[in-house]
Amino acid sequence: MRIELPFPPSVNHYWVRTARRVYLSEAAKRFSRLTAAAVAEVQRQYGHRSFPGDVSVALTLYLPDKRVRDVDNYPKGVLDALTRAGIWSDDAQVRVMTVKKFDADNRIKNGKCVVVIEDYIEEAAI
Repeated sequence: MRIELPFPPSVNHYWVRTARRVYLSEAAKRFSRLTAAAVAEVQRQYGHRSFPGDVSVALTLYLPDKRVRDVDNYPKGVLDALTRAGIWSDDAQVRVMTVKKFDADNRIKNGKCVVVIEDYIEEAAI
């Protein structure tokens, strides 16, 4: 399954912490809503259901601008939004994940995140 999402908020801006609690930022809530809509459209279009077992995930980040970004600041928010969208029961089902980033030279306005999810196939132990 291939899903195109907007560029996600960094994990540094995904949660808001106060003295009493931690909650999703407005950017995270917006990203979560857009993710749910994208998942619903892909499921409707291809008749796909949620993944019942382990999966492998490939994230490709198309950076929106020239700022330097750490590749590891984005997957957690994407996986959490996909969980809320019902693509799987829990992101603990992700057994393998790869993350790539492409610089803003690709000319994708506002950036994007392409997620490819496949059923996980166990490799033979060596």
